[in-house]
Formats: sequence, structure tokens, C-alpha cells
Amino acid sequence: MKKSFLFRLAVAVLILAVLIPAAVSAKTKVTFFWAIYDGLTEDFRASLESAFNKANPDIELQIVPVKWDEMQNKITTTLAGGMPPEISVVGTRWLLDYMATNSAAEVTPYVSKATLDNIAPGAMEAKINGKLMGIPVAAGARILAMNTELTTKIPATMEEMRAEAKRITKPGKVYGLFMPGKKHTETTDFCYYFYAAGGDYFATNADGSYGKSTVNSAAGVKALTFMADMALKDKIVEEGFTSLTRIEGHPVFYTGKIGYVMIGAWVESGMKAANATFKLKYAQIPPFAGRKQAGLIITDSIAFFSKAKGLKEAGKFIDFFYKDEWKGKFDQQIGFPPVTMSAAKAPFWQTPLYKTLGQAALTAKPWPLIEGWDEFNNIIWDACEKVFQGQATPKQALDEAAAKIDEARGL
Repeated sequence: MKKSFLFRLAVAVLILAVLIPAAVSAKTKVTFFWAIYDGLTEDFRASLESAFNKANPDIELQIVPVKWDEMQNKITTTLAGGMPPEISVVGTRWLLDYMATNSAAEVTPYVSKATLDNIAPGAMEAKINGKLMGIPVAAGARILAMNTELTTKIPATMEEMRAEAKRITKPGKVYGLFMPGKKHTETTDFCYYFYAAGGDYFATNADGSYGKSTVNSAAGVKALTFMADMALKDKIVEEGFTSLTRIEGHPVFYTGKIGYVMIGAWVESGMKAANATFKLKYAQIPPFAGRKQAGLIITDSIAFFSKAKGLKEAGKFIDFFYKDEWKGKFDQQIGFPPVTMSAAKAPFWQTPLYKTLGQAALTAKPWPLIEGWDEFNNIIWDACEKVFQGQATPKQALDEAAAKIDEARGL
């Protein structure tokens, strides 16, 4: 009898040994590729992951930090291997490539209506052909910041800004305006002037699709001519501008040697990191005379990947993350205005910087949401560099760029 009991006990132990790991592994795994934004701390990431897992014992969330410069390649590799994350932060325009391969899933079936209704409509850049293919995670308009020790003039037009920049420039000591001239990730500075001149990157076909490139329109030529004249003729931009990217050049502004800079929400954290002591004043990036206000807004999104298994659970995490308790803190750390309307009411955002950013978002336009934009961006950069190096006129360089873009698109 004793032997029979011991045998049954041994069998029970063996069954438990098998069942317990099985029960543990029965948790639904959710992987989130987490972009490492400036200011975002590891403690916050770990706390968010831990809090969600504790509140949802049937889900195993893993938030994987990824450098921005490595994110696109990492996603591509996982998609090629058939093992994508459930969700990932993406550049919004990447969604077009994922949609082309049926890799991206529509957001609406997985995220609650309450969460979606709390997001500012203007941030929903990833609404493509009537379907929401990405939920906005960070959206930042660009503004004009000025060093008040050099100027306090808020220019109403680009022409006024140029005149004031000329007035305060003292070659070798102080420059009126910051402008990068070396190729980097995005042609933001050309875009500021292009949009200010009323430009659009592509014509719009009758069905709403993108037509031929219009980067060489009168607005494009005006924008690039204006930039080149300020840099090469007026000499009111920083010395060596052709060897500086945006990230390399902003520290020059923080030294107090430049009057105006077109920049984003990170300006104050950048100032603090550089131990800058001068006071800033904020305004909208001005249009050219006779044009309406039109700045640039850049949006990052969270994509759902259709071949991942835990999409329903990933949606549950988004609902958890987008509560003010977490998303509000996330926004404060990265310095971008909230995409959720409830978080935007917090006292933290009621400052001159964020009020200016909020106003800018009302009239700002995004990059064109088109396949191949990275390639087209490089082509436009090549045109700018040719002009800055004196190798072509703005008209010549942009005509060539438009032709290359149309050729790449088979037009």
C-alpha cells in the first residue's frame, strides 16, 4: 500500500513537473520594439514593462530598446525571418512599405475606441486610404527659436528674418541664422523654406494619388535660392555649414553665437545639456511674403505587424500605455507635445515653448506619405549640396532632382 502511494506520488510530481512549465509558457508573449528617444530613461522603460506584466499575469510583455538608426533594419530582418514583433515604433512613412508586403495590420481592431478618441485628430498621419495603420506615438511641429541676447524680433516673413539676421551678424563672432549644409537623415531645412514658399513635393492626381515631382516648382527654386543667397552671398549662417548636419550644428546655437534657429521640442533639453544660459524666445517659422503659414510636423507611429501572434494582447498594452499615468510621463521625457488630448491639459505643457508648438501644429504639414521617400530625400539633398558647393544653380539642381524622382517612380 505504501509502495502504491509512493508510486502515485511520484507520478503526480512528474505530471506537475510537466504541467507547471507548460502553464508558465501558456502566457501570450508580446514584443514591443521601443525606440530610444533622447531623454527617455531605462528606468521608465523597465517600470512600464513591469507594471503591465503585473497587471496582466496572462501576458508576458517584453519592451526591447532599439536605437533609431538601427530600427528600420531590425524590423526588416525580423519580417524576413517570419518573426516580427507584435508592435514597434516606426517612422510613419515606413508603413507604406509594410503595407505593400501585407506586413502591417490595421490598428482599429486591437486598440479601444476610448484610447483612439483621446488622440488629437491632427496627429493621425497614419490614416491611409481610410484605415488607421499606425497609432501616433510622437508628433512634433517645428518652430523658430531666437537667442534674446542677440535679437528679440519676431519676423512676420522670411524676408524680415533674413534682414534681421543680416543686422546682427558679425562675421567670425556672431551669425544671424543656423542652417545645416551636410546630408543627414531628413531635408528638414529645405522643407522649412519650401513649405514657407507654398510648395508641395508632388502634384496631386484627380484620384488623390501622388503625381509627378514638383520639387522644382517656382516654390522649390525660390526656397533653395533663398537658402543659398543667405549662406553664400549674405554669409549670415555659421561658418563651415556644408560640413555640419543638424545634430552636429545645433550645439553652435547653444553656445550663443547664432540668432535664429528652426528647431523642434528638444531645444530646451538641448540647451540644458549644453549648460547654455541665454534666454530663448519662440515664434512660428515665418512664411514668405504673400504666403500663408505652413510649417513642418513629423510624426512617429506604433505599427502592428500582421504575422505576429499576440496582436490582441498588444492592443491591451497600448490601452495601458496610453493612459496619462504612462504616456504623459513618456511625452515629458522625450519633450514632444502629447498626442493624447487629456495629457495635453497637464500644467507641464502650459509653457511658451509648448504653446508655440501647439500653435504650429495647427498649420503644419507632414512629409509626403509615399513609397520610396528615403530615396527621394537623398536626391533632394544631393541637389541642395550641389548648389551649396557652387556646382549648379537652384533651377538646374532641382530640375535634375525632379527628373530622377519621376524616373525612380516609373513616370
